[in-house]
Amino acid sequence: MYNDADKLAHMVPVLLEALDCMPDGFALYDKDFRPLVANRESLNRFPIAFDTLSKGGTFLEANRRGIRETRPDIPAEKAEKIVRRLTDTLQAGETVDLETQNGRIVRTRFREMSEGRRVAISVDITELRAREKELEEARRAAEAANETKSAFLANISHEIRTPLNGILGMSQMLCKANLPPDQKRQAETIAESGQMLMDLLNDVLDLSKIEAGRLDIDPRDGDLGDVMRGLRRLWQPGADEKGLTLSLMLDADLPKRVVFDPVRVRQCANNLISNAIKFTQKGRVQIVVTTETGDDGEPMIQIEVSDSGCGMEEETLARLFHPFTQADSSTSRKHGGTGLGLSITRRLARMMGGDCVAESTPGRGSTFRLSFRADPVIPSRPLQDMGMVDETGQPIDPERCRGLRVLLVDDHLVNRKVASLYLEPYGCAVTEAGNGQEALDRLSAEPFDIVLLDVHMPVMDGPETISRIRQADAPWRKVPVLALTADAMMGDRERYLAMGMDGYVAKPIAERELVGEIVRAARSH
Repeated sequence: MYNDADKLAHMVPVLLEALDCMPDGFALYDKDFRPLVANRESLNRFPIAFDTLSKGGTFLEANRRGIRETRPDIPAEKAEKIVRRLTDTLQAGETVDLETQNGRIVRTRFREMSEGRRVAISVDITELRAREKELEEARRAAEAANETKSAFLANISHEIRTPLNGILGMSQMLCKANLPPDQKRQAETIAESGQMLMDLLNDVLDLSKIEAGRLDIDPRDGDLGDVMRGLRRLWQPGADEKGLTLSLMLDADLPKRVVFDPVRVRQCANNLISNAIKFTQKGRVQIVVTTETGDDGEPMIQIEVSDSGCGMEEETLARLFHPFTQADSSTSRKHGGTGLGLSITRRLARMMGGDCVAESTPGRGSTFRLSFRADPVIPSRPLQDMGMVDETGQPIDPERCRGLRVLLVDDHLVNRKVASLYLEPYGCAVTEAGNGQEALDRLSAEPFDIVLLDVHMPVMDGPETISRIRQADAPWRKVPVLALTADAMMGDRERYLAMGMDGYVAKPIAERELVGEIVRAARSH
């Protein structure tokens, strides 16, 4: 610090003037907290304290008078506690935010000097506090909006899944029936249309889960080649209808089995293949699966989907992976879709340790490359077709359903009909109930091996019913209960298992999943 004693003596008036020009409060105290120097801003902010100190009062007394006169609404006992805590905090050199007589908020701190003296600096933070309050209110509003959105999505999901369960269930049963060819095609069209609506609903829910950080990747041992061949079979009719050549090439070095998330990889690849066929009017769509090594030396898989379609400009490519974005404003009218697929695909790819990128030339087509982490698996024994398996990979024998006495509880007649039609071929004896109270009456009257319980019902809902079952003083309190519900948001499964249910099947009901859950639950009891 510059210190010239001769010049400094002449500078005292200048320094005092400079202190008064400061926007912050400045005060210098002796070892007994008697003020030696205080600038104009400090005197204006704390007039009561300085008046008390100038009349011989102590620092504690100055704070006591300040609290009493500025906050007379505080009870005396509580005010005294505040005064002592404030005095101790300031004397310890800690920062304190104080409200002045004119309602301003100042941040004050005492710093120790030599010979016990202290210097106090106070900074006005009123505007900062106001901005912080605005940000906090905006954060709370955003959280409330997110909660409202989640509740809305959950409600919409539930309301759409319930009729979809009837559409998909009945159409799938019709497809299995011995129908004339033209009627079979009509039934297949109904099933495909229902599945498209289901895919759209899942896309919206997936985007919501990803944005909330609630979507998990579930890598497991699987046959990627089989997944890709299945996708080619799925889209071959669509390609044939447009006169396109759809080809699939698998790298000779592609391991027979790798560790990956088959559901999410299928979802991503399906989006790319669907778009390629949709936007290609003539020529070809080619799928190439190769192995490569990532920048970190880890094994990666790349799925390249190229087409000879219309292609895209650079400007379109730059915004292609944004949510609700399509190639142009006419795309949704001509081809349908929401513009969610590619955004979800890229986000899922990055969650799987890879990415999704695109190259395109107007009039010459586009190429999309999906990459993801995939470790090879060396089987310890020959692989065999396990047939139906549960989520742990254990084989499921549908014959174990034969003869099971099933109590099906759902207030929706169509839902009961769909589940009954699924279970009848497996030899289950199904008894129906329209609400929780009817279910309890049935359980009291006759034995059952398993209960399929809807969650949202009149009279008595699923949560109340499972609570009554588990608390009953009867042998059937331990009967296996599966939640059969249109609630399919993140955390719903765990919530119902915590209530005492033994399993969970989301609507629209998939036959394999329903049978698998029944066998698993029956096997564990």
